[in-house]
Amino acid sequence: MKRRHLSETLAMLLAVLMILPSLTACSETPNAEEAGQTVPSADEPGIAEEAVPEETEITRENVPDTLPSDLDYSGKTFTIYYSNGFNWTELIEGGEELTGEVVADAVIESNLSVAERLNIDLQFFAENTGNYGTIASLVSNLIMANDSTFDVYLGEQYGLAQTATKGYYRNVLELPYLDFEQPWWNTTFMENLQITSDNRMFLTGDFNLTTLCQLFVQYFNKNLYNDLFGNPDDLYSLVLEGKWTLDAMSEKIEAAYIDLNGDGQTDPEDQLGYVAYQTYSTVDPFMYCGDIPYTSFGEDGRVVLNMNQERAVTLTEKVVKLFNQKGTYKVDTSPFPVGKALFCNGLLRGARDFRDMTDDFGFLPSPKLDETQESYQNLVGDCVLFTVIPVTCADAEMAAAVLEALNAQTYRTVTPAWYEVTLKMKYSRDMISADIIDLIHDSIYTSFLFAYSPVLSQMGQVMRDLVTNNNTDYMSLVKSKEKASQKMLERMYKDIAESQNP
Repeated sequence: MKRRHLSETLAMLLAVLMILPSLTACSETPNAEEAGQTVPSADEPGIAEEAVPEETEITRENVPDTLPSDLDYSGKTFTIYYSNGFNWTELIEGGEELTGEVVADAVIESNLSVAERLNIDLQFFAENTGNYGTIASLVSNLIMANDSTFDVYLGEQYGLAQTATKGYYRNVLELPYLDFEQPWWNTTFMENLQITSDNRMFLTGDFNLTTLCQLFVQYFNKNLYNDLFGNPDDLYSLVLEGKWTLDAMSEKIEAAYIDLNGDGQTDPEDQLGYVAYQTYSTVDPFMYCGDIPYTSFGEDGRVVLNMNQERAVTLTEKVVKLFNQKGTYKVDTSPFPVGKALFCNGLLRGARDFRDMTDDFGFLPSPKLDETQESYQNLVGDCVLFTVIPVTCADAEMAAAVLEALNAQTYRTVTPAWYEVTLKMKYSRDMISADIIDLIHDSIYTSFLFAYSPVLSQMGQVMRDLVTNNNTDYMSLVKSKEKASQKMLERMYKDIAESQNP
């Protein structure tokens, strides 16, 4: 565990040239006023109108934010606590010093830029014992002790979601400076985490680069695709045309499969269509790829479970078929069988594991249920870090300003660097790189049902059982869990009421 001061890197940073290219932003998010935010107008005093001169082309690197230009916190210390059991230091604070590593150096530069802009002493505290199983108790202990050392916490979804009803966190919809209309916020993602329509506790945006790292995608072997079907770019075109569906993926899996050893069984000796890591977490994104609203907000602003849907039955039939058809092979580990498998699934951060692969690889979003679906939905795994402002934070408005600045600057410079280094794909305006990256970035998704599955009788992961047992009877399984899930949901609201009125 350690704390670092950004000011220590200032002298070195001044000698470093900016190396990141100017990039064009193309993300859409809901209107901030609809999300309940008060967003400063560019006509109001203090807005940094001069930040980007009128004659300057707006690019990703210089896109303006709406923070007042005169914010100055007089050197006040601001400390960010983050769960680091999975070693996120490079993406959150960069490192001890500039080393020439593109991503780490970009993070240092970004953080220092924010510290100088707001005149704060930005510090970090890496909790190396923190992980999805421990972070809930670690944060709870600090807040229950009324410890105001830390202004912001970053912790895993799996753990923090289980503390959501305790009254530990500020409602960010009540704070200034957070402009959820901006492209650096994953607005739909955050809306789906809300327990009530007027209370948002969990934040995620570009500063939470773990959101991209924990994003489920489908990888494909470009060399094998070329041998079987022709130009791999045609698969990207299928995605961009909105035609990458479960049926399309199943057809490719079937067409790719060859029983090379002639034993009539799908095994590692064959040419495989799809390799899946067991039928656990890698099944989860398929439960949510079909744009099915498993939950909604009722008139009272509370979440309502909407599990009994025919579209979910259709989705189940297609997903169970895909995971159990000939050509799909389930393994206990997740290497990409070079030259022998067309597709495999995994997290976007896993692209780094393929750097030494002889064959070239590409990545795709999770498929749609059908072509009538408006957009792709890419689930984020439950080890993603959420940002929260605890009730023990001495200056919540300051915390909001710092988080807005950090997310904006990360969006401008760090995220493109991460794309280029991790995905080995330069972010540019050509179709294959920029369009696919933007499509996946803009379809980042979670569901209330998935995020709170541990406290809802695991209702958010029923697809795991269905796939494992090659069972398409979705309605029966949901019915068997429905009463327990509803009771646990009601308990959540009771706990919230008790935390608000102790």
